[in-house]
Amino acid sequence: MFRGEVLSLCVVIAGAAAIPLGLRAVNGMLPGAAVGSTYLPTIQTPRPREPFDQAAAAALRAAQPEYVVIGDSMAGIRIDPRHLSRVTGRSVAGLFTPGTPVAYWYLQLKNLVADNGLTHMRGAIIFFRDDQLTTQVEVNGPILDRVARDEEPELDRILAAYRLGPLSDVHRAARSVYQFDRTRVWLEPRLTRAPSAFALPPSRWLQWTSRATGDREMTPEELLNAINGDMFALDKLRKFAAADLPQAEEAFLDFDAQVDRSLLPAILDLAERAGIRLAFIRVQRRPRPDGPPDQSAALAEYVARLEAYLEQHGAYFHDDRGDADQPLAIYADGDHLRTDERPGYTERFGRKHARFFQ
Repeated sequence: MFRGEVLSLCVVIAGAAAIPLGLRAVNGMLPGAAVGSTYLPTIQTPRPREPFDQAAAAALRAAQPEYVVIGDSMAGIRIDPRHLSRVTGRSVAGLFTPGTPVAYWYLQLKNLVADNGLTHMRGAIIFFRDDQLTTQVEVNGPILDRVARDEEPELDRILAAYRLGPLSDVHRAARSVYQFDRTRVWLEPRLTRAPSAFALPPSRWLQWTSRATGDREMTPEELLNAINGDMFALDKLRKFAAADLPQAEEAFLDFDAQVDRSLLPAILDLAERAGIRLAFIRVQRRPRPDGPPDQSAALAEYVARLEAYLEQHGAYFHDDRGDADQPLAIYADGDHLRTDERPGYTERFGRKHARFFQ
């Protein structure tokens, strides 16, 4: 009797595991089920996506800059790439995209710089705030589309491990076998529409296009001007509220506990393989009227550990906090400098960090 019960249990378990495999056949037949794969298959449902930004990649290949500056509006409001080129005597391209996370910067470094045939590339400069490099890991929605290739296995692995923990590999295997993510593509909207006689119109995905450059082949200098003055220009950056990035939370300021869960090791490994030297610039938060912004002991310890870690891996590090040339008077909203302060900051930056450009 006991053996029969065990056999019956095994049959039930096998059936429960096998029956859902029928969804694979359904996925292939229903309209809307075959929407293509995603570059983050472990954590993201297949969906329509923006294409990779071939125009930006091609422009950078043609311009062949020696240095790139990467970041969100914190970098864009501080650095004028064309002026930095004049100050340093090196060709510099600015890759500024507002509101972007660290994963976006990683993909820019990977797909627009390291793997993009930039034969003269020497260094990349990344601007960040406080603990952003190790705690800003979660990514939602299509924000990475225009800098992601069709497959991004390393990024998928890191983001999945951060979100799912030790079970990320199990989740990845189950998703591949059962294709429950594809089932959700066609099943969820049908369930959502079922109680209603009407449905919301489908959303339109933003299509980014670059400005036409005409039939004449542009020189590298003209292409750098187009990159720095059009594709990633300062006036393309949206304004941010004063609290656009929250202050660092004490619970996340254990650097040693956070760094291996973050994208920072992948960024450093990528740059080392490509022979690109990295510089990390911690921007100064909005200062007090009488001095630099407040900083907790935990944040100070975090920054010290971050600096030691980066320098151990051969990267250049600088902390703008406490810079006498950055009083409250030069700030606009939040942590952004005034637009008219951009040339001055760029000038000082090129002079202070001349050794990085040697």
